[in-house]
Amino acid sequence: MGNFLCIFSFLIGPEFGGAIGIIFSLANAVAVAMYTVGFSETVRDMMISFWGYTIFDGGMNDVRLISCITVLILLGIVFVGTEWESKTQMVLLAILLAAMGNFMMGTLFTPTPEKLSKGFVGWSSKLTFFGSLILFF
Repeated sequence: MGNFLCIFSFLIGPEFGGAIGIIFSLANAVAVAMYTVGFSETVRDMMISFWGYTIFDGGMNDVRLISCITVLILLGIVFVGTEWESKTQMVLLAILLAAMGNFMMGTLFTPTPEKLSKGFVGWSSKLTFFGSLILFF
């Protein structure tokens, strides 16, 4: 048994499969970097908006430090092994499901005037599905 890359390499030959594997690995490395920076920017913004706390200056240096810490945690998960990583995936799935439930429960509350001014209307019979897709210029 193997993953997609192993099967694909077997079907098209080792020469092409190896070249595609290198490109796939580089694309995954870039994707991890982008996800880490996006996560770090979100954490930085949440630290500023909820707690009024910054590490250095509330700018890119905070993002760099949070990104380094995140990458070190991910590196630790990789070094521990795939068995522990599989258990971590289940914990992350539980966190994701809790976040989705939190989002759905949040739609039931009436929006505050501040949120109404930003365009959050909550459940409204005036807003239709197609009306929400129209871009107003």
